Amino acid sequence: MKMTIISSLDQLAPDLQTQFAHVIKESWRKIYINLGTYTAAYETDDSFWGLPMIEKELGAGNRWLLALEDGHCIAAVLLEATADGLMLRMLGVHPDHQGRSLGTAIIQQAEEIARTEGYAKLTLFTTGLLTGLVTFYKRIGFTETRREPVSRFGLHYDRVFFEKILNSPV
Repeated sequence: MKMTIISSLDQLAPDLQTQFAHVIKESWRKIYINLGTYTAAYETDDSFWGLPMIEKELGAGNRWLLALEDGHCIAAVLLEATADGLMLRMLGVHPDHQGRSLGTAIIQQAEEIARTEGYAKLTLFTTGLLTGLVTFYKRIGFTETRREPVSRFGLHYDRVFFEKILNSPV
């Protein structure tokens, strides 16, 4: 598996751009189905799940870390520089490739990037409804820092924030 960082869609061939958008959409579709918040609007809102969303994030100065296997995009995470550190957002592993520790691998690569670029910590957040993700982040060394109540899609839940303090590069 190869990891690559992009700061522009021009860095990817058109077919890889489509695969990348598909990874994000399919991984998050599964989450919304499991939460009971999936609607038909999900299929038509490319501004939130498709290439327009990806371009918007790149245009804001963020980068994407992609996991590629045999020339195909199979996982991705958004890297956003913040005052607190490097924030991981929109982590997605295509459902056909879940269960292979790709989430762990892409987060480990993001840690190395953060260390190399001089960030003191990684941050992220998730919904408290996804208790498996909360447990996963704790298991791989993230510490819960706070919870904030959220009302979205007719659900009321906590947004759970995490951080992982990074050691200097070895």
